[in-house]
Amino acid sequence: MRYPLSFTQEWFCLLDQGDAAGAFGVRFILVCPIRIAGPVDIDVLQGALDDVVARHELLRTLVVRDADPPYQLVRPPCSVPLEVRDLPPVAGKSRDMVAQELILEAQEATMSPREVPMLRGLLCRFDYRDSVLFLTVHHSVSDAWSLQVILRDLGAFYAARSSGTPAKLPEVRQYREYSEWQKAGAISSAEEGAPRYWLEKLRGAREFTVPTDRVHPETYTSQYSMHTYLIEADVVAAASALASATRSSKFMVMLSACYVLGHRITGATDLAIRAFTAGRNELQFQATMGLFINLVPFRTELSGCVSFRDVVAHTRETCIDAIAHELPVNVIEQAIPEFIKSREDPRMAQFIISDFQPQFGDLILPIADGAREIHERLLQEPEHPDVPSGMVWNLDVIPTGALSGSVLFNPDEFDESTVAGWATDFRRILTGAVRAPDQDWRML
Repeated sequence: MRYPLSFTQEWFCLLDQGDAAGAFGVRFILVCPIRIAGPVDIDVLQGALDDVVARHELLRTLVVRDADPPYQLVRPPCSVPLEVRDLPPVAGKSRDMVAQELILEAQEATMSPREVPMLRGLLCRFDYRDSVLFLTVHHSVSDAWSLQVILRDLGAFYAARSSGTPAKLPEVRQYREYSEWQKAGAISSAEEGAPRYWLEKLRGAREFTVPTDRVHPETYTSQYSMHTYLIEADVVAAASALASATRSSKFMVMLSACYVLGHRITGATDLAIRAFTAGRNELQFQATMGLFINLVPFRTELSGCVSFRDVVAHTRETCIDAIAHELPVNVIEQAIPEFIKSREDPRMAQFIISDFQPQFGDLILPIADGAREIHERLLQEPEHPDVPSGMVWNLDVIPTGALSGSVLFNPDEFDESTVAGWATDFRRILTGAVRAPDQDWRML
């Protein structure tokens, strides 16, 4: 049966350039590596992976794009390809070093969005009790939040098959239900005035962009690179304390620091920064596996702020209003076409940040007889070919309580030194701001 595309799927269709790294290209994948401590039953793992595909329809759904209009086609449950690889010791290399090399290898793999299921597993075993499980999904059917849904359900199914008991999971809403609900709600959203809100909010605004080191090339010759940095746990703790004191979120504090960085780069005080958000504002679809990611503009005026605490307060108001009126990115851009004209300058590039709001917290993958074994998510530092232009700033929580920061950029546009300098400035601004939030924000 045919089902309508969601607004996000329609946006991905518009983004697709028809190449390997496009929104429906074979390189547009998400890889989730998990370090597992404990023995793994291969047959049980295979069955649990198959259970995940049976539970979540989108992992076996094709987007038929050559139809008018395009639609989703759900296929029957099927088995997940699972490769098992035993790893011999490598002279001069620790297991952690080998694991990092495996991550790079996994990121260079390909996956067709025209074949189901769009999930596969690779289990690399150092020995009986130490292995790395790689889960790969195509990005056209999954976002980072959905990876957590998959991990949670995989753990539940593994435990259930190990113990011979039913999996303890709630009923799941399918992504096709979300698409139908979203399209049915489009009229009521318009009646509620969300498009009118964005017209007023972004009137006269220009999307925040950053100066490039080189004019955009007609054809990009390089894949995206990543610059990484670390925000220490004590700074993250201070940011959390400031967020609590101002009734804000850590994301609002981080966005406030981005505004200060934006002022430092451009001198502007009226800044409209776009951010990737989870796009899951409806409780009924919180645990639905699928593509919900959204790109929301957050416009804040800093000229009336004295302290960084004031910046956070203004940012909080901006974020609350924006999320309350959130619309899919393609709907917003249709309502405010003049806003995106900022991207037409060949010496400026998009600056996008990612909201980080993990749903399930620290995940535990049950291994061996349903026991709750320790696992560790691995840091990743591969090249990323999946960002079309500009730069994307990410912050990921790691087990130590610190934040792993990364900036994706294209070396055809930016020098590494430029990106590194901005990352250093952001880190310095954030550190000074959360430790002394009542100081003048311009002096950070």
